[in-house]
Formats: sequence, structure tokens, C-alpha cells
Amino acid sequence: MNWRYFYIASVVILSYVLFLSWNAEKEIKQEVAEATAIDFNKNQQVLPAGETEDFIEIQNNKLIVKISPVTGKIWEARLKEHTYLNNNNSLGVRLFGFDDSKGFKFYLNSGFASEDQSFEVVNVQPSSVELVSVDGKINKNIALKENDYELLIKDVWVGGLPIDLPTPYIAMYRTDGKALDARDNFFENSSYTGVAFNTPDEPYANSRLRSIDERIEYFQRGGWVAFIQKYFMAAILTPPDRVQALIAIPPASGSDTYVMGALSREVKASELMSGVDHRIFLGPKIRSDLMSRASDLELTIDMGWFWFLAQPLMMLLSMINAFVGNWGVSILLLTVLVKLLLWPISAKGFSSMAKMRTVQPKLKEIQESYKDDRTKIGTEMMAIYKKEGINPAGGCFPLFLQLPVFVAFFFCLRESVELRHESFFFWIQDLSAPDPFFILPVVFAALMYLTQQLNPQPPGMDPMQAQILKFMPVMIAVVFVIMPAGLVLYSVANSAISLVQQRAMYKKYGASDFPAGG
Repeated sequence: MNWRYFYIASVVILSYVLFLSWNAEKEIKQEVAEATAIDFNKNQQVLPAGETEDFIEIQNNKLIVKISPVTGKIWEARLKEHTYLNNNNSLGVRLFGFDDSKGFKFYLNSGFASEDQSFEVVNVQPSSVELVSVDGKINKNIALKENDYELLIKDVWVGGLPIDLPTPYIAMYRTDGKALDARDNFFENSSYTGVAFNTPDEPYANSRLRSIDERIEYFQRGGWVAFIQKYFMAAILTPPDRVQALIAIPPASGSDTYVMGALSREVKASELMSGVDHRIFLGPKIRSDLMSRASDLELTIDMGWFWFLAQPLMMLLSMINAFVGNWGVSILLLTVLVKLLLWPISAKGFSSMAKMRTVQPKLKEIQESYKDDRTKIGTEMMAIYKKEGINPAGGCFPLFLQLPVFVAFFFCLRESVELRHESFFFWIQDLSAPDPFFILPVVFAALMYLTQQLNPQPPGMDPMQAQILKFMPVMIAVVFVIMPAGLVLYSVANSAISLVQQRAMYKKYGASDFPAGG
């Protein structure tokens, strides 16, 4: 095997993975005093267009929801247990909200198509509100499930039915306007915001919001449509016994508002008069929880290319944490477990590298003796490999086999809301945020440097390439400065275990006293 190409390929693959992480993590949380001191209720004093009265607030243990008594729109939904910043003074993350000064609106509405109604309040309870339209045609009940992330809406036609039955609908409307910052307390900052559908033919069909340039529509029974972003989401969960048109509509001419929702089809008059029920999930993307709510809803958690490995890894990580009660310790224990499972594969790779290290002096001697005859060098080197029982590709093939596990773990830790604002020990108070003192990246760089000292240098490596590789630990450490601490913790533990295993294998094959080359 040409070791030069192996190192180049490894650098390219690692650089690509790190670039993806940088793209996803580029919006680092700004922990500034004013971010938690703002009274967001002041923003509500300037009501959105069409609203003339203060909002009605309902809540349960999970959510605070603000509703317009005039239009029945859900203008704000805020999580109680998930604060935007990692301190006691921070307010909860908002899943719906608005800021007219920046032209941002994200709200939910339901009712009957072609019926633009004004409402009056009939009854208000701590976790529910009942509205009736001014003309008496429509009754609307909005309630929160007890100790849950679901909002339930029932629209009932109580007036005389027209000849053409109205179409029930529920939809989310989003106008991004100007860019938001940490003080806006909306969804977790992310490079990806989009809409996703669950259909019979495609369990998870997603698209970036900005890339929607024509109407998307699916006719089906059941399924869901969701606005997705990192850690949290808002999803409309449709019933399996009702024919729906799940839609995503780009902004119309002269508008900048995206529409995501569901239109009911084939609804009977009796159903309109008994009530059309809507379920809306507003909360964190926890796999076990999403699986219990709707089919394939857990697919909204981006587990990357090797999702079939990442999903069981996350399940195992959750099981370990249920016993130890610390996500950082759980990451360390899972890393040890994964290394034990892959021990036979990595042992073969390290044994091959150890044997390669022991023949380095002979390989150098051949290169010096036949430096003007590359064909002769290749022949003599292959003869040594055959004599010593060395497979030139034996050192890198096991590493490639382990790469899917690394990438799966990468996405598992990056996308898990369970790690958000969870502390480890000492200075690591948020495993989803970068190491504030850069200690873990420096430790990783040191481990990577020690590993490089053990690795045999590929024969015939260019001096310039060798110098570049020497700086790789520093380059990776710089990138790890902006990585989530949980991911860097895994990388440090993985590298430390690999280094111990590699040194043990070298000692076994008597390769410890041989130089790495170069």
C-alpha cells in the first residue's frame, strides 16, 4: 500500500468531517449579561399586525403558550425546562415568537379555509382557553396536555353549514426577516433550518427552508409535517384516519412568509360539527420520546451517514447514563466499551504497524543502497514484507473499518439534546458547548503527538509532507476549540485508549526500541 495516499486520504476525510462540524457549530452561544437581563414581555407590548388585545397565557410543567384572544393564533411557545443559556437567570427557549423590529414572525394558526374570523374569549383555565367567533360560527379550544410537550386544538363548526363544506387546516407561518442573535431566545442556533414530512413512500423527506421555491404537497392518511432545527422542533401530528394534504409553500409574490401545515380532505359535516382535533408537538428532540408520539418522528434527529450505528450508540449511551447519572462519565464508559468491542480489529492494525516499525532500519538501508533504482527498492521492500509476514495495508485497513463508528459517534454526540447544558466535572459545565479553557483540545493534541511518535513513517515520504504531519496535532486542536466538549471528551478518551493499546502491542512485538523513522 502507498502510505502517502493513505495519510492524504485520512487528512481529507478528517478535514471534511471537521468542516461539517464547524458548519453546524459556527453559531456559538453568546454568554453576555444582557442576553439574560432582557424582559421579553416588553416585546409583546408592540403587538403584531391585526392584534388589538394582550395575549392570553396558558401553561403546564413543560410549556408556556401565549394566544391571541382576537385571532386565536399561537404567537409564543416557550419551554420551561430548556433554558437558552446555561444559567438560572436565562429564560426558556422559544419555539414560536416574533420580533417586529427585525421582521421575524413564527406562529401557528388553525381553523377553516376561507373563514377569517375574529374571536371572543369564552373561558380561560390555567392550561386551556376557549374562544368563539364573533359571528358564532366557530368554537376553538386550545389546551396543553398535562406535564407534556403537546398542544391540543379543537376547531368546531357550531353555526349553520354552507353548501360547500369548509376545509379544516392547521399551519405554521415563518417570516425570518433580519438575522437573530443569542438574545432572541429562539430555536438553538444552527446552520440548518428546514421542513420535514413523513409520508408512506418516504418516512423522512426534508428540505432546507430557503431552498423551497415551489409548493410541496403530499396527499395521505396520517403522517406529520415539522419545522426542524438543532435540538428542538415544532411538529404537526396528523391522525391516521383523516385524509390530509401536507404542504410547504414558499413566500408568495411580495411576501417573505413560508407556510408549513396540513389541510384536511373528505371531511363530513358531522365531523365539522363534532370538532376537528389537531396535535402539535413543541419540544426537544429526544429519540425515545419522539418514537412514542408518531411513526418515524425520531428521524428528525440527524444521525448522519451511519445512522444505523449512531442510533444504537445513543440508546446505549442513554442506558449507561441511567445508571451513572453523568453524561460525561457515560461518554467515557461507552468509549471504553466501543474500544473493547473493536479491540480485535485495532489489535491487528497495531500489530502490523509494530512489525512495520521493526523493519524500518532495513527499509532505510534499502532506500539508501538503491536510491537511483525505484524498481529495485520496491522489489527488495516486498521481499522483506514477505519474509517478516507484514501486510503493508494491515495498519490502515482496520482504521478504515473503525471510521464509521467514529463518524456515528460524532453525529450521536453532536445532535443529542440530552447533552445540552449537562455538566461533566470541574470546568466542563456544558457538554454541548466548547471547552471554555481549551484544556481538552490541548490534551488531544498531546495524545495525537505521542501517537505520531509511535507510528512508522511511510517509506519514501516527502520531507514537506512529513513536516505538515507534524503540525497536524496543532491544526486539529485549533478546530476542536469550537467543538462541543462532549465530542472532544470522546476523542481524548478514544485517543488515550488507542495509545495505551498501541504501546502494549509494540512491547509485545519488540518494536518499542525502534525509531518511528523520518
